Amino acid sequence: MADKPNVLVFFCDQLRVDLLTCYGGKIVRTPNLQRFSEQACVFDCAHTPTAICSPARASLMTGLYPHAHHMFNNSTPSYSYCQHLRPDATMIQDWAAENTNYETAYFGKWHIGPIADLFKTSFQHTPEGRSTLPYTQKNSHWHPNYSMGAPLRELGGSSGTMDIPMHEFPDVVTADMTSDFLNTRDRSKPFLAFCAFPGPHSNWLVPDSFGIRYNPDDIPFWSNRHDPMEGKPFNHRKLRLLGTSKKDAENDATLKKMLACLFSYMELIDEQVGRVLQTLQETGDYDNTLIVFTADHGDMAGSHGFLSKGAYMYDEIYRIPLLIKPPGPPAPQRLPGPANLIDVTATCLHAMSGTPQAVMGNNTLQGQSLLPYMESGTGWDRQVNYCEYHGDWYGHASCRMVSDGEWKLVLNLTDTCEFYNLREDPAELRNRFYDPDVKAVRDRYFQMLKDEALRLKDGQVQRYDAEIEDQLLQG
Repeated sequence: MADKPNVLVFFCDQLRVDLLTCYGGKIVRTPNLQRFSEQACVFDCAHTPTAICSPARASLMTGLYPHAHHMFNNSTPSYSYCQHLRPDATMIQDWAAENTNYETAYFGKWHIGPIADLFKTSFQHTPEGRSTLPYTQKNSHWHPNYSMGAPLRELGGSSGTMDIPMHEFPDVVTADMTSDFLNTRDRSKPFLAFCAFPGPHSNWLVPDSFGIRYNPDDIPFWSNRHDPMEGKPFNHRKLRLLGTSKKDAENDATLKKMLACLFSYMELIDEQVGRVLQTLQETGDYDNTLIVFTADHGDMAGSHGFLSKGAYMYDEIYRIPLLIKPPGPPAPQRLPGPANLIDVTATCLHAMSGTPQAVMGNNTLQGQSLLPYMESGTGWDRQVNYCEYHGDWYGHASCRMVSDGEWKLVLNLTDTCEFYNLREDPAELRNRFYDPDVKAVRDRYFQMLKDEALRLKDGQVQRYDAEIEDQLLQG
């Protein structure tokens, strides 16, 4: 057994926290993640730095916000402004190769540039050459689609079942590759491995043999499904009218069928997590492994009338699940302090080196290790999480946010701003930014947003002022 702990990161794509029972979910069956949460630290106020795939994934690998690593939107050739990271951005596998003897592996969805970029990295184990399935060698996304198998039961919105064997389904392949690595790795060295599930990102498709396991008629709507959008930014109303998938987003019956597929997909992923954890138990590595379960961001899935994600900063897409089991005996606890996806990077470096790391390669890490907080349960001095958005094909808009789980302030640089009391209004239906009754509280959060932007060297918001926002509304 290696002296240093192993590190295993389960990294889902587009998973909203309320699908998990450990975060209060009531419908989707996630027994493996529930058991894992009972041995782990569960972070109740965790956020992504940005709710869009490539920038968020790049943030996990670099420990930097998008404004620092320069992948501002999805690395998709048809519309992307930035298909690659800035040249001097160091990723965690590069740091591991230079500073440790860790054996490194990455399996599943990449999407930080084309799949060739993953094959060129210093990861010692990737999907390259490990499969004859075309998507594993040519595709950076791995999202299930009908090119992998014919549709068998279509329920609407590109959701349903497909004619594909379980062992060829992308999330199953991801788990298989991860388990195979755990069984065949060099046991004289510790490992750093990423099990990056493509799901439950849409399309919400599962193998027909797995089936749709939920009755659409039994699925209630989210409480903010039919948000009247009163007092909301103009762009939110415009985007809902446009719709990223208008006919599906506006059709309640179709949405319930789609959600039945999403919930089934999440149940499939839970099974794969259980299989990989079982492998870790069988190899005797479970107790000496730092295990992380998280996601790049969430999914609107019909909330506020939206699907997927876009140019808005609702909790459905900015809150993420974050479960971490440190090496050693289980010490489960729930931690309320604001934590960010980029803290996972610093946490992994701390575990691998034995001491907190402030720098990775050429860059100062913008997150911090969560290990001391997990060990003590106290002493976490961060007041708010800072998040940002720089635009994508869902709508080019520049937004910044701070949240502590009680209040959330959103600075929309080219639109009206938002302020929500999350304790009283968790569905984010009432925008109180311009409410004089909470002006003092709002101004305090506005200042915290500017302070965080200054600390993180995000220079685009320093000229903004809450008083100016009030003047604009008054005309």
